[in-house]
Amino acid sequence: MTVAHMSPAERPKWPALSYLARFEWRAAARPGGLRQAVPGARRALALAGGVLLPLLLGVLAGRAADGVYASLGALLAGLASLKGVSRTRLTAVTVAGGGAALSTFVGATVAYAQPWALVPVIMVWGYAAGLAICLGPRWGAVAMLWPVALLIAIGSPLDPAHAASRAGFVLAGTAIQGIVVALSWAARRGDHERAALEASYRHLADYAWQVADGLIQAPAPVPFPAAARLADPNPLLSRGTRRTYAQLLEHAERVRAALAAVAVHGAADPKAIRLAADTARILDAVADAMSGLTSRHPDHAAGLPELHPPLPAADSDWRWAADALVAQLRAATSLLTDLDPAAPGSAAFEDASPTDTLSARRTLLANLTPAGETGRHALRLAVTAGLAETLVHLTGLYEGRWVVLTVFMVLKPDYTSTVSRGVHRALGTAAGAAFGAVIATLLHGTPIGIALAAGIAVAAAYAVFDVDYLVYSFCLTVFIVLLLEIAGLRADTTATARLADTAIGAALALLAYALWPTWHGRTAPQIFDRLVTAHETYATALLRELDAPGESGPHRLRTLQSAARRARTDAEAAAERLAAEPPHPPLTAEAARTLVGAATRLAHTELSLHTLVTSATPAHPAETHRAQALAADTEAALAELASRVKTGAH
Repeated sequence: MTVAHMSPAERPKWPALSYLARFEWRAAARPGGLRQAVPGARRALALAGGVLLPLLLGVLAGRAADGVYASLGALLAGLASLKGVSRTRLTAVTVAGGGAALSTFVGATVAYAQPWALVPVIMVWGYAAGLAICLGPRWGAVAMLWPVALLIAIGSPLDPAHAASRAGFVLAGTAIQGIVVALSWAARRGDHERAALEASYRHLADYAWQVADGLIQAPAPVPFPAAARLADPNPLLSRGTRRTYAQLLEHAERVRAALAAVAVHGAADPKAIRLAADTARILDAVADAMSGLTSRHPDHAAGLPELHPPLPAADSDWRWAADALVAQLRAATSLLTDLDPAAPGSAAFEDASPTDTLSARRTLLANLTPAGETGRHALRLAVTAGLAETLVHLTGLYEGRWVVLTVFMVLKPDYTSTVSRGVHRALGTAAGAAFGAVIATLLHGTPIGIALAAGIAVAAAYAVFDVDYLVYSFCLTVFIVLLLEIAGLRADTTATARLADTAIGAALALLAYALWPTWHGRTAPQIFDRLVTAHETYATALLRELDAPGESGPHRLRTLQSAARRARTDAEAAAERLAAEPPHPPLTAEAARTLVGAATRLAHTELSLHTLVTSATPAHPAETHRAQALAADTEAALAELASRVKTGAH
């Protein structure tokens, strides 16, 4: 019997504790797909070099402590850089490094002047880190690095002058990683953009083969891999190349919409199957050309095949979709043939979109209230971290700052992440502490050897950062243990203390979530309200464009399509999270999946409409004379559905 079907008297008093007990611990302890770490190995090695360089310089110069802090600055900046693409990587490094330097200064000086004052300081840092999640995953991850630097600095109290010097070494490590990021723009210039476009056209070819096999369904509601990469391209690419890459992505979007229209309207026609198969072959050829197109072989795309598909009769129901598909394919192949990746470029930042600080400030202010998921998490994190620091002061735990650090690493806004990270953090730390102690013992007396071993560990940690948190925790723990050994703290004592303190911190984080949970089911109606509203706006705009061409324009339609796709992706993620939580009627996991399915079917229709209104073929009067009335009915029906989803009315 599930919690949803229990009577109020039968339901557990603490549903979070009940679900913690039924969590699949064995599955959570299993490492994930480590093969996914291979593509990022080169970047991991570069970032690890940025961490290892100041450490080796400090050891060779006889100033190991300074080298350790510069290495820590590089470590945190490197972790931040993993959350960006091109210029956003440098921005993330700068913000993370500046915050880490400030945190290092504050942590060292407050610990030196008045240790008990660390409790409110840690609470402030915890609240800020928790609140930053509302700005998105990138800035949430960057802000979480600040309390890490604060807690590490607490271990070495210093007067303001020496603390400022140490903060300067943290900034020096940050600068090294900034140089690593900038150098990555010059190395293999444009390769990442071409690889992203190749993957995008390969995914599109897979969808075309599915249509050729008779599978009639909407394409996946996710942006192409090239979307994020081309939104923040390599600054050294020429303007013309960047513009061409953006146009290739736009044509991919239009081909996807036209394919969906062909799949629906020409499903029973053998010519549609042949058209889809020919399209798939062309798309595969485009992907192959993008794979081989380099500055050394700029004419690789010259051998692209021509598209001469069998088109349906002029009065066919899907001729407009076929014409749109063929036109977009020919435009894409023409762009690729004329592309010159060897064209010189310069680091032009003037066309980069500036950070909307006003919007960020409004977002932060809107999430200050504990009634929302983010505000509640920020307050819970601040209180839990403050209680953990108070416990450390009262008990005198050796290396007790690792208790607080674990609270920051484990306690997350949602149930699943908190529980799984608690298990992974505890297991990874236990194994990493033991393994690091063994390495430090074997290499004792050879700081260069220990530094090199630490470099290997941090390279592995960077490689699996976004792949497997268990292995990441293991590798990062090995690095920290070896780093502390270089700083003069014996690894055997440090490892034992880290193991015990991490267990305490993980337990506190899990208990805090159990006592004061943030159930996603209570805020999920807002996500599904945005889902219905986004599709209402997009579908209505398409229908009105069909009735009055030029009313919305292609740019606005593309913007609305992206918003609808993003809302559907968020809703799918919300449905998965709901399935892992105790039921919170009326929006259950089953109801969420039903809404996602309905939105998927609606998206399929929207793709057909989008292709129709943007195609060169004029729409038949029979398809447009009732578009205005249909737009009004659609808007009213979806607005009513959005209201019912938001209020929980049946």
